[in-house]
Amino acid sequence: MNVIPALLVQLAVATGTPPVSPAVKVDHFGYRPTAAKIAIFNADPGASVEIRSAAGVTVLTVPGGGGSIAYRGEDGPPSGDEVWWVDFSPLAAPGEYYVYSPRLGGRSYLFRIADDVYWEPLRAAFGAFYLQRCNTPKEAVWAGAWADPDSCHDSDVSVGPAPGHQDHGLLDLRGGWHDAGDYNKYVWSATSTAVLGLLRAWEDRPELFADGTMPVPEAGNGVPDLLDEVRWELDWMLAMQLPDGSVLSQMHVDGFASASPPSADPNVRLYHDPTLESGSVFTGTCALASRVYAAAGLASYAATLKSAALDAWTWLQGQGDSEEKVWAAAELFRMDPALTAARDYVDGFYPSQWSGRFFNPARYDTHAAITYIVSSGASPAVVANMRASVGAQVDYIFDNDDLYRNGMPDWSYYWGSNSIRAWYGLFLLDAATLGETGGHAGAETLAHAEDFLHFFHGQNTLSMLYLTNMAARGGEHSSFQLYHAWFGDSNSSSSSALYIGKPPGIVEPAYPYFDGVDNHGISDDKVSTLGPAPGLVPGGPNKDYGGDASPPLGSTYYNRFYRDWNDQTVWTARTWEITENSIGYQGPYVALAAHFAALPDVDLFSDGFESGTTSAWSQVVP
Repeated sequence: MNVIPALLVQLAVATGTPPVSPAVKVDHFGYRPTAAKIAIFNADPGASVEIRSAAGVTVLTVPGGGGSIAYRGEDGPPSGDEVWWVDFSPLAAPGEYYVYSPRLGGRSYLFRIADDVYWEPLRAAFGAFYLQRCNTPKEAVWAGAWADPDSCHDSDVSVGPAPGHQDHGLLDLRGGWHDAGDYNKYVWSATSTAVLGLLRAWEDRPELFADGTMPVPEAGNGVPDLLDEVRWELDWMLAMQLPDGSVLSQMHVDGFASASPPSADPNVRLYHDPTLESGSVFTGTCALASRVYAAAGLASYAATLKSAALDAWTWLQGQGDSEEKVWAAAELFRMDPALTAARDYVDGFYPSQWSGRFFNPARYDTHAAITYIVSSGASPAVVANMRASVGAQVDYIFDNDDLYRNGMPDWSYYWGSNSIRAWYGLFLLDAATLGETGGHAGAETLAHAEDFLHFFHGQNTLSMLYLTNMAARGGEHSSFQLYHAWFGDSNSSSSSALYIGKPPGIVEPAYPYFDGVDNHGISDDKVSTLGPAPGLVPGGPNKDYGGDASPPLGSTYYNRFYRDWNDQTVWTARTWEITENSIGYQGPYVALAAHFAALPDVDLFSDGFESGTTSAWSQVVP
């Protein structure tokens, strides 16, 4: 992995620019001026390291001019690396830089120091939701080169039941987001995780998502762009509710058949029966959204969502118990403190009144507690127990850190681990807001949350930027191959030619990230005209990978169970367990990035967003 081609090394020497070294790990977008800045080395950097401007001028020598170099030992199961930390936090001047080790004769990828350094990744990741929209054209003005000018899945206007499921007639179920790399649509945990993440981002940083800041067709309508995007999903969810309050669980093809682009897909989806999960997810999502839309001044739509949530809650009575249901109850009670039955359900969900609960940041009982703690009229004893568990979980997160500063316990590295990685960061932000940070200071807790964001941007053993095709937006070593029916179907000639692999105009010295062929004879050196659309979040390292392709099979260390590839010609490779995207990964990443992002110092309306005439998407075609 990360082998630098000899030709590029020779070119770097000839031009006087040091080659990129795979031993130097940084955030490829960069750092905020006042934040900690620590480069991770998995080879000895030597006694002195230089921070140079993009032009090659040394602006800081570490440690002579400030900062420090520290040997941290062996990382163990997370990476297997021997690790050094190079702290160059004293450098705060805005600009573009790289870290250079004279001993290694190599440098890091370029990065910026700026207040708005996370604006571009945030905007790209948010914009990816538009490309997941169903039953609408993805227009070039918003999607740029990754447009699909025709509507997809028009048969959703008249949807019938899947075999073996109850017939509720033919229903108009247009709208919503494609769930992941496939085109199916679900009312399940990924849906609520996506909406929860986005609405959390809105409540945290509403100025970032004001009308006209984001690439959505509704820009200029007087409604915040984020609330426009979320409504696309919410309107579809409302259509999935039946007259008795229950909620259909999914719309699915027979299997996972698809075509690229979405408008070329002829497959017909059929609806499935309501479930406890769909009813709970619907109730919690609508209750949360009702509160948020009401606070944004959208009273009529908020009332619609509240009514739907209450109808679903009535249906849920007697349907059993689940963590999703207790989250729904918590959101209902926060939405309306008069709903004491919802409060009582939360209070009694655990016989111990929530004493001593272990809070996995990605699970729904944790989401329920974070919501309930700040709800007016919540039971004091239960809140006290929840608060104690929040502080205990902060200590647990710190205790399970790794030498890349964004570690997780071993059980967290499962399918979709990038989602739980984002939730670890978000949990730390919540804990700091609540003032429940265990044995750690609030500032330390916030800084650790930012390290989880750095993981997504390259501060990891693979130097992987876990967003697709970000070179034009300031992020090198990003993903160019993901499992996706539109942008990553290796059985489709169109998808392969246009989207799978690095575009020829992008210089990436380490590509392909796995050099050679695997046990199936597959290489990762794919090239394409455009590469995948920017900003999609792939699943991430998965130590429980069930496929038979090596790598990632046999990688041993948790963070090495990843590979930038999407080949489906060998079905048993199961690439979707590693690189498939999901709206459930996208939403939490957006929320985490939003907390640390800042608006750029430019006129956001100068590119036509206010009138909807152009888009930055169309300005970054490779």
